[in-house]
Formats: sequence, C-alpha cells, structure tokens
Amino acid sequence: MGKVPNQAKKSQAGFTLVELAIVMIIIGLLIGGVLKGQELINNARITSTAAQVSGFQTAMTSFRDMYAGYPGDILRPGQRIAGCTGACDVDGNANNRIDDAAITIGGAIATVDNELARSWLQLSQADLISGVQANVAAAAATVVGVTIPRANIGGGWHIGYHNGVGNLGDGSPRAGHYLRLDNSVEAAPTAATTSLTPNQAFRIDERLDDGVADEGTVIAYGGDGAALCHTGGLYNESLTGVLCGLYIRVD
Repeated sequence: MGKVPNQAKKSQAGFTLVELAIVMIIIGLLIGGVLKGQELINNARITSTAAQVSGFQTAMTSFRDMYAGYPGDILRPGQRIAGCTGACDVDGNANNRIDDAAITIGGAIATVDNELARSWLQLSQADLISGVQANVAAAAATVVGVTIPRANIGGGWHIGYHNGVGNLGDGSPRAGHYLRLDNSVEAAPTAATTSLTPNQAFRIDERLDDGVADEGTVIAYGGDGAALCHTGGLYNESLTGVLCGLYIRVD
C-alpha cells in the first residue's frame, strides 16, 4: 500500500505585519481626513461670519441712503417702508443712533419694541438683510433667527450705539455703532452668554481688526486672566471652552 500524501497544513489565521501597517495607514488617513474636514468647516464658518459683518455694514449704509436715518431710529417707519407693520412699525427717537440698553448702559433688553430689535426688522422689511421675520407682533420676545439675525458661527447679532465713555466689553473703544456677537437674547452680556472659543474670537478679530482682544474696532468680553477669554489682550487660544463674546464696530 502506497503512502498517503501529507495534507497541506492549514494557513494560520491572522494578519501579517505588512497588512497591519496598511490598515493603520488607512485608519490614519481617515482620521486625518475627518479632522481636516472639521477644520475646513470651521474656517468656512469664520469666513462667513466675518462676511456677515461686512454685509451688515453695507445694509446699514444702504438704509441710511434710502431713508436718511438709521434703522430702528427713524420716525413713521410704517409709512416709509413697504409692508412694515407690527413691531417694525414703531417710531424711534430720531437722534441719529440705534439706542440699545444692553450696549449703551448694560441694561436688559425686554422686548423687540426697542431700537436694537426694530433695526433688524426694518432692515429685513427693506429687503437689505435676510434671516429675520420682519412683521412679528409688537412686544414679542427677542429670538435669535426670528427677530435678530443668527451668526453663522453660532449665537446671534445685536447692534447698538456706544458713546465712547467707559468700557465696552474688556476695552475702551471710541464712540460708534457696534455689533455684539454672543448667546445673549434678553439681557446684558455675562460670562454665561459667550458663544466663541478664544481661537474663534481671535480669528474673527484678526480678520476684521488687529487680533488684540482689548483694543481696536473688535473688542472681546469674557474677562482678562489665564483661564478666561484673554490675558492682557492676548487670546487664550490653548483653551477650548466657550469663553468669548465680541463687540465689532460697524459705523
């Protein structure tokens, strides 16, 4: 009887070092792609938020050219702006500035029946901005995305006049109209209403101004100190928490 041929040994299960290395490279590429994608999204949000500021400046200039006054501050808006009713149709005091208690004196914003909120409603009804429902009822609550514009990076946009006396946020800027970017809706800003990380605030500041938190036309709030938005004007970019709000001069 002839010898029975030895059966081929079964291949041992598992991956070779080369195969494991290939898998690790693929995983690394996927993780890198996700992180790169997140950074691209964040860059786009920074860029579009800065573009919103330019858009608001253009809208305010156009409104003044059309109506010889600031939105929210003009008299008889219902007779001058087509379709302006409800909270949109409330007279301002015609003192050539947008009065906002939260910016001028740090008080609360009670309803849309003030020049801050009316300014957005009137700009919207004049077809100069989007993202605001123009003809909300008088005395309706201030809501981001309804009566005030939503910021592309998160939070909402307020606007008001600062007379240049005393601080605004963590700096002492000159008089003018300022946007305020944060999560505050019906109250003055506090540490609890910030909407930006220090890195996000720095990048917006750098695009629009000088990148210094307490100087220039972009002023941060959120406190000065090692664990806060900035330290001596230098944004604490190593911190990843939501620690900053911004004031941005637009006029």
